Amino acid sequence: MHLLTMQEAMQTTLLSRRWRNLWASLMWLSFDAAKFGSMRTYRKFVNNALMIRSSLPVPVPLDAFWISAECDNSDDSLDYSDIHPWICHALNSKAWALGILKHSGPKPLSMQGYPFPFTSAYLKILGLCHCFIDDWFAQNLSSCCPVLDDLDLMSCAIHVTMFSSTTLTRLSITSTQTKKDFPTEFQYLVINMPNLVSLSLEEIPKRNIHLMDVSSVKTASIYLFSLSFGNSQVQCSILSALSNATSLTLVSPSVYEDVVPKVLQSDLPRCGTFSKLKRLHLGEWFLTGGCYPLIYLLRRSPGVEKVVLQLDTSGADDYDRLPNAIAEICSPRKEATMTFGCEKLKKIRIYCHLQRDKRAQIIMLILSTHISPLPSIKIKPLPV
Repeated sequence: MHLLTMQEAMQTTLLSRRWRNLWASLMWLSFDAAKFGSMRTYRKFVNNALMIRSSLPVPVPLDAFWISAECDNSDDSLDYSDIHPWICHALNSKAWALGILKHSGPKPLSMQGYPFPFTSAYLKILGLCHCFIDDWFAQNLSSCCPVLDDLDLMSCAIHVTMFSSTTLTRLSITSTQTKKDFPTEFQYLVINMPNLVSLSLEEIPKRNIHLMDVSSVKTASIYLFSLSFGNSQVQCSILSALSNATSLTLVSPSVYEDVVPKVLQSDLPRCGTFSKLKRLHLGEWFLTGGCYPLIYLLRRSPGVEKVVLQLDTSGADDYDRLPNAIAEICSPRKEATMTFGCEKLKKIRIYCHLQRDKRAQIIMLILSTHISPLPSIKIKPLPV
């Protein structure tokens, strides 16, 4: 029965008396608003389904509970007041996985004014979409979810300044792109999670990212943009905190953007040796000073096997437009002038706009000057 949609599962009640409410024994419940004609119909359906489960003579536990609250056929949307009792039902049923996977509405879901909903001794996996995330949420999450292992915040309004957990092993955060939901001012976002293994942060506006204790992280993926830091003098720990990573992605916008490349470069002197690093993926910020950041990191990554270099279309446009663009990437620093070897480095891939980006050839020339022997280098088109 778990292969059926919830509507189909509930319709099996009509087959015979033996099938009556048999669907309520399902331990994985997924309610998708896209399969309904309106949000009003969806809301009524979920309320009725959970009311039937609650009325069973013997409580039925849950493993997982998923909500997708996005309906193309409706102008209506769900408020948190609609969703709160559903979450309470799932956690009272001892669900270990819970998610609001999709939500469309004029503003993010806010839990303010309600008791913290995720208090559970069983919850291990939590995914939230289009929610308002602040310090109240983060503090309660740390104290009320003692076994929470996996947290995924999707298109959320990120207003939190301190995220601390001793149980999380995976954290993924992407921000809403709606400017009215951005924080009003720049503040630090400190992440202190000593047992974290996987970290993904994508374009979080007006939060100066500072990684405190993330020494267990093996896979890190961080995407920055023009609103990632308040100014170029911000002191943040990102690269220097990820020395134990085996796979590291750090992508930024055009190298000619003034803030992000300078903040990342200021963190380089604090970096130790990346002794476990196998895969390195960098955005345009690596181009500064004759690819100085790239050369710096490769020197300190004796086990790196693959390097991916990503050049954005906006950077190619800036290269053609700005008068000092060539000097920005062709002025080597002292350390970037010495040749060195990367014994385990097998391939370098440069992704760019093949027809327009003239910088790929410059990068190949710089790499051939500094790395000996030179690994396989290929230039490929940017993924669509």
